[in-house]
Amino acid sequence: MASEVALIYAVFPTAGEGHDVVRTLLAERLIACANRLPMVISHFRWDGEIEAKEEHPVIFKTTAAKAQAAMKRIAALHRYEVPAVIQLSVGPAHPAFAIWVAAETV
Repeated sequence: MASEVALIYAVFPTAGEGHDVVRTLLAERLIACANRLPMVISHFRWDGEIEAKEEHPVIFKTTAAKAQAAMKRIAALHRYEVPAVIQLSVGPAHPAFAIWVAAETV
């Protein structure tokens, strides 16, 4: 269905790495577009220690049909051992936008 747009959220250790992954997925037509957001401070536990690190979030926009392939590719390109790559639940998209996303991911 054309209104089934999927959003994928991921964070990267540098803005440049986020940029490179976005460009790769665009070239491979796994996404229609992405929003690179301002740097955030992420707090988490890793190897038993509480950490706080600067990270660079990206929201990828694709079709529901390509979401799993896009998530797999993001994870493969990511340097983290356990990258945060999350498909967000969304409702129907504006029809014109959904049609554009579908056309860009063919």
